[in-house]
Amino acid sequence: MKILFVYLNTAMRGSYPIGLTNLASYIKSLGHTVEIFDSTFFREFVNKNRTIIGEKFGLYKPVENPVALAYEDGDMETALIRRISEFRPDIVGFSTLSAQYYLALRLARKVKAEHPGTPIIFGGLHPSLCPKDVIAESCVDMLCIGEGELAMEELLERMDKKQSIVGVKNLWIKQNGEIFKNPLRELVSLNSLPVLDWSLFSEQHIYTPLNGRVRRIGSVEFSRGCPYSCHYCSCTALRNLTGPHKYLRHKSVSKTIEDLVFLRDTYNVEMFYFLDETFLSININLLKELAHEYKRHVKIPFYAMTHPQSVTEEKVRIVEDMGCYLMTIGIEVGNEKFRAEVLNRRMSNDRIVEAFDIFHRSKVLPSAFAMIGLPFETRELIFETIELFRRCRPATYSVGIFQPYMGSRLRKVCIDNGFFDPTGDTYEYPADTSVLTMPQLSKKEIKNLYKTFMLYTKVKREEFPLLKKAEEDDGVLLELVKKYRSS
Repeated sequence: MKILFVYLNTAMRGSYPIGLTNLASYIKSLGHTVEIFDSTFFREFVNKNRTIIGEKFGLYKPVENPVALAYEDGDMETALIRRISEFRPDIVGFSTLSAQYYLALRLARKVKAEHPGTPIIFGGLHPSLCPKDVIAESCVDMLCIGEGELAMEELLERMDKKQSIVGVKNLWIKQNGEIFKNPLRELVSLNSLPVLDWSLFSEQHIYTPLNGRVRRIGSVEFSRGCPYSCHYCSCTALRNLTGPHKYLRHKSVSKTIEDLVFLRDTYNVEMFYFLDETFLSININLLKELAHEYKRHVKIPFYAMTHPQSVTEEKVRIVEDMGCYLMTIGIEVGNEKFRAEVLNRRMSNDRIVEAFDIFHRSKVLPSAFAMIGLPFETRELIFETIELFRRCRPATYSVGIFQPYMGSRLRKVCIDNGFFDPTGDTYEYPADTSVLTMPQLSKKEIKNLYKTFMLYTKVKREEFPLLKKAEEDDGVLLELVKKYRSS
């Protein structure tokens, strides 16, 4: 069977998408013919590149060794139809986050108009969280809820044998005006997945900026799932879909090391990025085993992200010896009460500072992540976040503006309190401003504090009045960014 997966990456984020790469690699390993239509390097999305926005305001370091990328100038819709006409797939699959959902629908409608006999399946986070809305679209013939590897395996086998597909678990199937809603199946064993096949994508994905340098970085996973239930995140809703099954699971150390060595040697990888939700939140003995084998066989740097509660002196010593270059820690916000009650992240500021201090005593760079523009947040609360950043002294960091993503508990909070009207929601939220309308904190003020966040964490306090002026004056802002960027 021949399948074309459509990967929509309108933010032009580099790196190979872990979910779709796992799925496509698995399907290919079964003997099916797989191709990827990838939107990442179409020039029409350049103005949505979040890295460019972040560099302008000093949130990211400017890259000292940029790699020239080749962009496609043509129309993406035309290119997709041409690819389908040439490849003639038996099925077209759209991997869809909420941010790309309406773009996916537009393309799927075009595909259905030009190739009405080709079935279309939607999968990914958005269809998993809103299956009724997605299956109602006339261009969508079926959708996958949750993990797709085993479901797609069975679907393609049945299609190849011309058997009925209406009972495939994890899938909703639309046939003859009827919708067949099948239950979920068992979760896939991570050890059963083949090594990632990055050859399905452009090699340009491997060039990733990190801390001011572009490196050949490969995105991998040791675990899948998260033990926490943060209210701003969609992971909790995805985990709840699995019912009694344990969504959080790990690969074996032997399988992980085998795959990493193959990827390092095949693709000339300089550094790995573990996309685990919280890398250090694992049993200490398992971490020791992984570190020992990684140091023996893989021998290149890596970076990851973790929860402040997972950071201990012993674990940091282990990953330092393992070759960890950088670890991102989610600070989120600076007020303990707000963090606990609104975000469901319960820890003290002292515990967060302690986590950073532990890393500062090591060779591992501590990075940090924060959010602003949260429901009920005030300017004063954002400055508490800034103050906590000043205490933690992260080596690098990023800050994002909260957006009411589908599946998160805070989306409902925003709707219930009149901060957000979901009617006509396009899910395509700008990187540098908020879509919330709140009486205590305007969109303009959120945007201004996003632009100046880095500077507020670095400038001397006596320069705060000048920085307040820079919130409204980009000329003053850019001069200050230039002055403090390297400090």
